[in-house]
Amino acid sequence: MLKDRDINVVEQMCASGMSLEALYKIFKTFDKEDVKAVYDHYHGQHNDYVEESVNISMNCS
Repeated sequence: MLKDRDINVVEQMCASGMSLEALYKIFKTFDKEDVKAVYDHYHGQHNDYVEESVNISMNCS
């Protein structure tokens, strides 16, 4: 079980766009199931990100 401080750190890494595999490599001492639970919870709460590339055109004249 992760402490609140550890959960916050993992969530911050999720917010920066880290993949689950990267989180496993960074937090080697944490239980993988705990890291995955935090990752899934974060992305369940923040599902407003776009995984596809988006083409945006701007006219700055």
